[in-house]
Amino acid sequence: MAEELLTLQQVFSELNTQVARAGGNNAFARLHGRNKGTVSNWTNCNREVSDACLEALGLERVEMFRRKKPITPGRVKNG
Repeated sequence: MAEELLTLQQVFSELNTQVARAGGNNAFARLHGRNKGTVSNWTNCNREVSDACLEALGLERVEMFRRKKPITPGRVKNG
């Protein structure tokens, strides 16, 4: 069975859900040993999703690849 992969939007949704369950940014920060300003930046999308944020959410970063779509003859390639 394939593991569920999350979009960035789903990660932020999960963050907001867990912050709300904890009782807000300050409570979430205390619960996970993080600075409340850092948590505030995460929830306001002022910072990229860091490894610390993912750890607090129980998530991990993975890297994936996919095959390029073939260029059809006569089609101009951008770039």
